[in-house]
Amino acid sequence: MLKITPTRENEKSFKVRLCGQLTKEYLPEVERLLAGESAVSQTMSIDLANVTFVDREAMVFLCSAKSKNIAIENCPSYVIRWIQQERLCGASEETAPPTDPTKK
Repeated sequence: MLKITPTRENEKSFKVRLCGQLTKEYLPEVERLLAGESAVSQTMSIDLANVTFVDREAMVFLCSAKSKNIAIENCPSYVIRWIQQERLCGASEETAPPTDPTKK
C-alpha cells in the first residue's frame, strides 16, 4: 500500500510525499499528479522519506522523473545503490568507478 500526499508548498513549488511501498500499480497516479502540476509549478519534487520498498518499475520511473528535472528527495540508500549498480539514470561506463582487475 502507498499513501500519496500532494502538497503545494508555495505558488512555484509542488511536492508529492510518498509513504509505504512504491510499486508499479501506483505509478499512474503519481505521474498524473506530476503532469497536472508541470505547467503551473517551476519546481517539483518527490519525497521518499517514508518509502519502505521500491520495485524495479518504480525505480525506472524515478530515473525518468529525475531526467525531467523532478527532484527526488530523501531517497533511501538502497535505491541509490541499486540505481548505481544497474547504471540507470544515464550513468555511463566513464562515470563508473574503475574496477580492480586483481579482485574477483
